[in-house]
Amino acid sequence: MTRVLELLVSLLIVFVLVVVVGALLPAHGHLERAVEVSSPLRQIYDSVNTFRRYPEWSALRHIDPQTRFTLEGPESGVGARVKWTSAAQQVGDGNLEIKSSDVDSKVTMALTNAWSGDNKTYTVTLVPSQNGKTVTIKWAYDAEYGWNLMSRYAGLYIHGEPASQIQNSLNNIAAMLASFPNVDYKDQKIDITDVTARPVLLVATKAKRSLDEVAEATDTAMAEIEAVMKKTGLNAAGPRMTITTNWGDEDYAFSIAQPVDATTFTLDKQQYTIETPVPPANVPSGDEEPKTLKTGDKDDDGLLVVEGNVRAAMWYQGKSLVTEYTGSPAALPLLRLMEKAYAETHGYPYAEMNEGRFWDEVTSAPDAAEDQQTFKVYLPIQIQ
Repeated sequence: MTRVLELLVSLLIVFVLVVVVGALLPAHGHLERAVEVSSPLRQIYDSVNTFRRYPEWSALRHIDPQTRFTLEGPESGVGARVKWTSAAQQVGDGNLEIKSSDVDSKVTMALTNAWSGDNKTYTVTLVPSQNGKTVTIKWAYDAEYGWNLMSRYAGLYIHGEPASQIQNSLNNIAAMLASFPNVDYKDQKIDITDVTARPVLLVATKAKRSLDEVAEATDTAMAEIEAVMKKTGLNAAGPRMTITTNWGDEDYAFSIAQPVDATTFTLDKQQYTIETPVPPANVPSGDEEPKTLKTGDKDDDGLLVVEGNVRAAMWYQGKSLVTEYTGSPAALPLLRLMEKAYAETHGYPYAEMNEGRFWDEVTSAPDAAEDQQTFKVYLPIQIQ
């Protein structure tokens, strides 16, 4: 009987100690991790103010590659949500929702998962360095334990799993940002627009990377297109387009395209229809004799052969980034990089091939001074 009483007293003492110690433990959990990057501030902010690329940089998929993510709400900013499900106990089910966003400064997210505590939040704060060359991304995690003693004891391990996931996510974000074009698009207005397919005549060409040589190649290509338009009775139906194929170290490969007013034309008493290009499944290898193309054939890119170097196609239909610019065409490559960086940070897939290539439209008068020309620059994107 005495031993039973001693055991009960011991258990009571232990219980009291557990309660007393638990009551003395913090009712709030907090930790911070940080990483320094050299990306422009707006790129960083846009990358963490959306969940479109969250599956790529989140530590969760690195823990369980089979984690399934679902996006809800707006694409970015307040109300944007991501939910996940996983059979892995370390990941489980949960969700994040953006609760507040301060441009180029802070993003706060509400977290729901199996970690202990209530009112769990992530706060991502962006702190530029004094020299403006780098930005520190600070990621804080906070949780309320209240008088839940189990949660208070669990809070002793806050620097374990929560901290490691946050640090891994930060490292992934830094690696992702390093892969983007390092250009600041903060002061350049970039929008998303719906583009309707339209028939164009185009000529592929190439020039050295100088304004004079690009202009000369453009004039030559336009002369070929205008000659075909005269023969076929087609008329210009929009501004001239420059479609970028490759901006190389020394050379610039591109196509000059002119929208026209009909999807059919007659040449040498034969009628032809301009269609959306479909590249052939089997493209001839370089070892084969080049095929002599005639009017009505399709080339290796699926473009309709019209005459000489002139091809025809229905050009792109779908979503596209677009930005407007006034100034010298020498700045167009920078505008393209800005759109590319914008697509990356917002999670819009793009492919610089076939109809997915950049194109520019000249919207100024032909006699506009070089530094007063106006352009629209487009980058086709996919929004899933």
